[in-house]
Amino acid sequence: MSKELIFKALRHEELTEYPWVPFAGVHAGKLKGYTAEEMLRNPDYIVEALKEVAKLYMPDGMPVIFDLQVEAEILGCDLMWAKDNPPSVKSHPLASDKTIPCECMIPDENAGRIPMILDAMRRTKEAVGDDIALYGLMCGPFTLASHRRGSTIFMDMMKDSDYVKDLIGYCSQVACKMAEMYIEAGMDVIAVVDPLISQVSPKHIEKMMSESFTALFDFIRMKGAFSSFFVCGNATQQIETMCKMNPDG
Repeated sequence: MSKELIFKALRHEELTEYPWVPFAGVHAGKLKGYTAEEMLRNPDYIVEALKEVAKLYMPDGMPVIFDLQVEAEILGCDLMWAKDNPPSVKSHPLASDKTIPCECMIPDENAGRIPMILDAMRRTKEAVGDDIALYGLMCGPFTLASHRRGSTIFMDMMKDSDYVKDLIGYCSQVACKMAEMYIEAGMDVIAVVDPLISQVSPKHIEKMMSESFTALFDFIRMKGAFSSFFVCGNATQQIETMCKMNPDG
């Protein structure tokens, strides 16, 4: 295990071997017999499960939790919990309320499950952080905007692109705060996880998202951590545009 291998890759240095980063997610809890809900609500279970991931898979890097609904829950979305998967969003506070939340709605260290997550991060850092690069995963600004607005956001992209850009800008501020808290808790890499990016064209990304995403990656770099841009699905046509936003990986 060598987190330096991760750092070399994210500095774009020549490698003689590839780093290994299993995004174990709630599978980590399954290794110790915990359901997804049990693990994602209990820092003791998170730390115990991640120690097992470190022992079993011998990774160079790994995430502490993989739950893209943490921010949405804090910002008023109702969640549907499951035993085998992270929770899903089942309500959208802005579905019929086309507004931009004020800065007073930026989460802090006491909001929602954040205290539990920060506790798990600090303890995992102490337990395995000397050898393994720890990833703090956050919900990307576009996916978080869709959690708040619902599927209507795709119609907004056609009819009111300025609103979408402003909403994503607000969600980028939320992401910057999450990144700051995770970095202070010892995370080496901040992974911006935004699965919906694969569902929109590069043209729409450049028009409504690039400015906010670039600012987010610049903020993470300014705070002294590495960044990773993670998009689920077939993002082949979006990769060049993603790279232009200047993440480290």
